Amino acid sequence: MNSAYPRRRPLSFALVLSLGLVALVPSSAYAAGVSPASATPVQREQAQGRFLKGRQLYAAKKYDAALAELNASLDIVASPNTRLYIGRCLRDMGREVEAYVELGRAAVEARELVHEDARYEQAATAAADERAQLQGKLGFVEVAVTRAGPETALRVSGDEVRRGGWAEPVPVKPGTVEVVVETPGHTPIVQTVDVRAGERKEVAIDAAADTATGVSPGQSDASVEARSDDTRGMLRPLAFATAGVAVAGLATFLVAGAMSNGTYSDLEKACGSGPCPPGHDRDISTGQTQQTLANVGLGVFATFAVASATLFVLSSSKKPVTAASGTANARMPLRVTARVTAGPSFLTVQGAF
Repeated sequence: MNSAYPRRRPLSFALVLSLGLVALVPSSAYAAGVSPASATPVQREQAQGRFLKGRQLYAAKKYDAALAELNASLDIVASPNTRLYIGRCLRDMGREVEAYVELGRAAVEARELVHEDARYEQAATAAADERAQLQGKLGFVEVAVTRAGPETALRVSGDEVRRGGWAEPVPVKPGTVEVVVETPGHTPIVQTVDVRAGERKEVAIDAAADTATGVSPGQSDASVEARSDDTRGMLRPLAFATAGVAVAGLATFLVAGAMSNGTYSDLEKACGSGPCPPGHDRDISTGQTQQTLANVGLGVFATFAVASATLFVLSSSKKPVTAASGTANARMPLRVTARVTAGPSFLTVQGAF
């Protein structure tokens, strides 16, 4: 591990870029000790011991153990050399996205310290080269969030992107990537995008969109009207189907009712006004069954006739009904009523909309 004496220097472009990279790292990965230029001899010795142990474990391909030692070293002294080996561990563990970010930070921080110790140039070059090799294996998502509130949060593939990194391309694993924008008090806005290796995709999200309707305030209602037209188109086949059921119910009522009336007439002739003599039980049972079928057919007809009429009205309405003395475009509620009157030889159905 390189050591150097502390020296005051204004912020450079490299340090600003490093802060941007920090914003892309998951919150669990924020570990940083003192700068190598500010470390005490004791801190350097402690960090050096953990670093050397981690490097040995990395060489033995014991990546989990190596990563634990290297992070412990980084917690003491934030050396670019340590971050370089952390990036290598993550890469060899298959965690390419995290490795890409760590190697970028290692390259930036090493260049920032070159003025203190020229040996950091080697770490900067190695980190940049190894990061470039990963670039073709990853995808990148550029998210443009508009009208974000002070507490709006952005997540890409489950990891939070700090606001300072919103303007930077976010590295992701190739495949389907979920982008989520969350604002307290609002339903999260979720978009998915398919990204291939080496590809960059742009995603635009309006954080103030009306998630209940999917329309931003002030946005044209054309898309909503289009969805309404689709809904009306789906109602028309249902109206025809229910009308068919209503016709079948009416036919059942007419046929069964006629048969019931015929049976009743025959029994009336045979029995007169008194009780029927023995031998007519079967005719009585048949008449009762026919009457039941007629009643069921009548109920089916009445129910499905009203439903069909309602669906026809809804599928035909293209503009809201307006009150004569009301405000323009004020929607009038739709009310459907029906009254069915039946007698021994007649049926009347009255409806109002």
